[in-house]
Amino acid sequence: MKHGLSLAGLIWLALHPLPAKADPNSVATCYLPMTIPEVLRQADPQDGRIQIFSEQVQLIENQQADFSGSVQILQRDTLLQAPRARYRAAQQQLVAEGGIEYYNSDLYVSGRVFAADLANNSARLGDARYQFISQAGRGEARALTASAEQLSLEQALFTTCPQQDNSWGLFAEEISIQSDSGWGEARHAVFKIKDIPVFYLPYLTFPVDDQRKSGVLLPKVGSSQRVGLDLELPYYFNLAENYDLTLSPRYMSKRGTQLKSEFRYLTPQHQGQLQLEYLHRDNDKAADFGQRYLGHLSHRSDFTSRWRGYIDFTDVSDDTYLTELGSDYNNQSDTQLYREASLSYFGERVHSHLKVQGFEILGNYNTAYQALPQLSLSSARPLHLTENIQALWRGQYAHFRNADAFFTAADRIHVEPTIRLPLITPAFELTAETSLLYTYYQQQSEQQLNAEQQEISRTIPKVRLHARVNFEREYDWFGEPALQTFEPQVQYLYIPYRDQSLIGLYDTTRLQDDYYGLFRQNRFSGLDRINEANQLTLGWTTRFYDNIDNELFRFSLGQIFFLKEPELTNDPLTQDLVSTESMLASEMIWHWYRRWYVSSALQYDIDSKKLIKSNASLDYRGSENTLFQLNHRYSRAVSGVEIQQLGLFGAVPLQQNWQLIASYYRDVTNHRMIDANFGIQYESCCWAVRLVAKRQLRANLEANISNLNQLSRLDTGFSLQFVLKGFGDKAGFGVSDMLSNGIFNYRRPYLLTN
Repeated sequence: MKHGLSLAGLIWLALHPLPAKADPNSVATCYLPMTIPEVLRQADPQDGRIQIFSEQVQLIENQQADFSGSVQILQRDTLLQAPRARYRAAQQQLVAEGGIEYYNSDLYVSGRVFAADLANNSARLGDARYQFISQAGRGEARALTASAEQLSLEQALFTTCPQQDNSWGLFAEEISIQSDSGWGEARHAVFKIKDIPVFYLPYLTFPVDDQRKSGVLLPKVGSSQRVGLDLELPYYFNLAENYDLTLSPRYMSKRGTQLKSEFRYLTPQHQGQLQLEYLHRDNDKAADFGQRYLGHLSHRSDFTSRWRGYIDFTDVSDDTYLTELGSDYNNQSDTQLYREASLSYFGERVHSHLKVQGFEILGNYNTAYQALPQLSLSSARPLHLTENIQALWRGQYAHFRNADAFFTAADRIHVEPTIRLPLITPAFELTAETSLLYTYYQQQSEQQLNAEQQEISRTIPKVRLHARVNFEREYDWFGEPALQTFEPQVQYLYIPYRDQSLIGLYDTTRLQDDYYGLFRQNRFSGLDRINEANQLTLGWTTRFYDNIDNELFRFSLGQIFFLKEPELTNDPLTQDLVSTESMLASEMIWHWYRRWYVSSALQYDIDSKKLIKSNASLDYRGSENTLFQLNHRYSRAVSGVEIQQLGLFGAVPLQQNWQLIASYYRDVTNHRMIDANFGIQYESCCWAVRLVAKRQLRANLEANISNLNQLSRLDTGFSLQFVLKGFGDKAGFGVSDMLSNGIFNYRRPYLLTN
């Protein structure tokens, strides 16, 4: 029979491990959480009493207590188990011998002998082995000493590998952890792989909680024809709790040594990051080429719940910086750098947005206008003139500049009031609205302008009627109960013709003419062009849902019918618009069979009987590690060039822990490869390695757009990534991340709830 004993005034000292947090990236099959004893699961963490249970207890003159037989010493969420234990009151010493087992909510420790000096608040475990309760991580030490101030281990080992797996380990002559600082120190540390020493560090510091610490991060190794051997060694500076800095010297055997930096900051109202990259001299360029650099600033401010600020700015030294050196902050195929600074206000009645905006165009392309500044105002919510009639408005002022354009500067004022009558029920929607679009321009040029070119105004009325009906019925979907919807919609749009040939193109371009674009009120972004319209748009969508509302199938088809032939103009944005009986557009997404998906979209010119654009894909998602996608993309004219591409992505487990990943994109029109990646990856419970070979079409931004078909130079390279789980960052080691490293990223099947 067990006896319970509470010793008044006894101070229990437990080990002081810091909280162990579960790693969300750990492989589920690698580590099973330990089971803690039932007595500890039922213990009250707030109970400060020390309870000692044993089969036998012997008290000697109230100075010594000997416990034997399944001894359990319990306080709060800590438990010590041993065959026997002795407490000496005079020395305030507790000693346990035999097979010692110690538990708390985070840590399990076993040892040969346990001795606690209660007067000095210290404890010592001999021949200790430890294991985290809820995450991977274990080790051993010849001696483990704990006090209120620190935890010390002598001749210690740490690894995240499971039992009987010694793939890697960190051995140290001495490890000490300060409980108040959250940092540990290791002396004479040796890192081993399969018991083979790899490197030696006489002194090492490491975090044991969420605090950050300055130090060397894992290096990055790669190679390519553009830069040669590519070696990057980041060093992290923990400057303060809310800002830090990472400096990364980067050695490129063909280019030289580059310095990269990333500064991050975070306050309750502001957050952002500043990246700078600098190469003093490029060994692959002429001596007088000059210095090469990149600067990027991203900032957001939430001043109040209504006021917000935003900055996004990128600058490079030359047009070929990204294609030749690459960057973590921009894609190497980017042809422009976006720049914007904005201040927004979200009021109860008015929304406002003030911004300055510009683009740095890379390569042999026309420069773009800068908005310096642009102020947009709009009603925050509709104003109810009657119970059903609503009024809305928006307005904008913008000043544009472009020293290389015909119109070097322009001021634009736009006002657009709208009256709307919405009638909305669950089965039927009808919206009738009319707007008046007034725009005033004042334009400047280095050349002589006549009065009509200097000042021009445009007033255009607009009428829109839009109706949609929602039908649904129960349906048999290949033997399974399903719900089918049928959603026809019709839109009438009237916008009279106005001559806009004297107005410059400041922020306006053509929008995509997909199915949903058929129901837009304007086929252009910006305000410099408002398309003429006297047209009727018809379209319908049907969907199928299973009995738990998962969307199984969707098909949409629509067409615009012109009631009046649009005026012929010489405007570059409108002269090739599809006219009369116009364009047929459709989209389809089908959850075909189990994990198979089919999607497609096309735009077809009925008059010329020619395909304008199309894309299609076949996807299989067996699991997170099994992916397949075959896709095709066609466009009749992208900047005057026909595009037809075929892509293939795949990820297949070869056997346990091994993964094969590949992607391939081909230019069908010109019979050439554009982008290819091939990688093999090994991932175990405690470490992972990936080797990737890639071959990509090298962008040439200096080439004329008409000569794109002659571009054929390819760049070949490889990268090697090695991760020790629990001793480095596993971010970016997923299959989807691997397939996103090429020019063309893998895109998951979307728009279906699956």
